[in-house]
Amino acid sequence: MDNKKINRYLFSKKIGWEIYKLAKNHKNILLFIPLKNEPDIRWVINKLRKEKKKIFVPFMEDLSFKMVKYTLPLKKKKFSILEPHNKQETLEKIDLAIVPVVGVDSDFKRVGFGRGMYDRFFAKLKYRPKIVFVQIRPCISHNKLSDEYDIKADEFISFNVRRKNDNRNYSRFFFIRSRGVYHRQEDG
Repeated sequence: MDNKKINRYLFSKKIGWEIYKLAKNHKNILLFIPLKNEPDIRWVINKLRKEKKKIFVPFMEDLSFKMVKYTLPLKKKKFSILEPHNKQETLEKIDLAIVPVVGVDSDFKRVGFGRGMYDRFFAKLKYRPKIVFVQIRPCISHNKLSDEYDIKADEFISFNVRRKNDNRNYSRFFFIRSRGVYHRQEDG
């Protein structure tokens, strides 16, 4: 990451609009309540709720989480994560999951905080919703950093990159974009 200051508000707004456009076509959506290093998508949650979308968020439980309906007020729990008071797990099927990431590896798999909560959660599901990774600034590795059980995205969104998983290897074409310019490894 360079020394330029990150404008979290501006970057989060750009990411939020992409999430909102994507979520309009879905009814049951798993979102997240952001930490300080994640895109602030709280306004997207409120806008989708007003449009009668069913919004769910993670509720931490041991080494994983359960999916609960988003309700107010929120309460601060361990790791400074805000969660709803509602502890009742929902069994409704989600059709879209928006997942924050620390990075993405060459297999389009999630690099997270190292606890594997999202991996355990998705491993328990008997179906696979559309999974979208979000990150304020793109951090994509040319190398494989993940394990077999790590979750894989269908799409990746950051403030200046929106990429669908076309099952190509990132190391062949490094797509980080800056002001519309693509950088390929063979170009230096």
